[in-house]
Amino acid sequence: MKTKSLLLAAVAASLGAVSAFGAVSSNVVGYTKLSLSKGFNLVANTLDNKAGNDVTALFAALPADSTVFQWNGAGFNALDKVGDGAGDWGDVGYALAPGTSVFVQASAAKDIVLVGEVLTGLQEVAIVKGNNFVASKIPQSGGLDTDLGFSTLAADSTVFTWDAKKGSYVASDYLGGGAWGTDSGSSPVIGVGQGMVIQSAAAGKWSRTFAIN
Repeated sequence: MKTKSLLLAAVAASLGAVSAFGAVSSNVVGYTKLSLSKGFNLVANTLDNKAGNDVTALFAALPADSTVFQWNGAGFNALDKVGDGAGDWGDVGYALAPGTSVFVQASAAKDIVLVGEVLTGLQEVAIVKGNNFVASKIPQSGGLDTDLGFSTLAADSTVFTWDAKKGSYVASDYLGGGAWGTDSGSSPVIGVGQGMVIQSAAAGKWSRTFAIN
């Protein structure tokens, strides 16, 4: 697996748009459709595929000459899709577990459908001090702290989402005590399958207990 050192600012300058929506069936098996734009997309896997969540299987439908970038704490591991076949990858894959986000650089616009089981019970995402490429483990959209349950985000942290229309990141500063330094004064709204970068002021956990009613 190749390693490419890309700084957050450099990626922010070159990213493209992403949109996503999902649906869940009554037997707790669901799908998420990621509508990838040509160029960079920040996306996540929000369903548990019992086949192992291997990135080469999840993104088997990516067009040739696309790349998936995984954050390793200092830079990015780059996994290249070299052909149009499902198994035409430049290296072995890795597990993309729910709760983790990646950059997908698509050589052409493409819809990707992820299928798997909706996670229930206590779900936790570990947060380190510094940059975290994370996502909701639950296929649900809404405010990060109000709807998606991240009520323990450290004060003086920043959440980065990608605005496709403006072609840049939107930085939402968390001031602590439920207060956000955004124009609306509320938390950023995260879509299903949307990745984000949380620049955390302290280590912690994003914990949420989820049940299907």
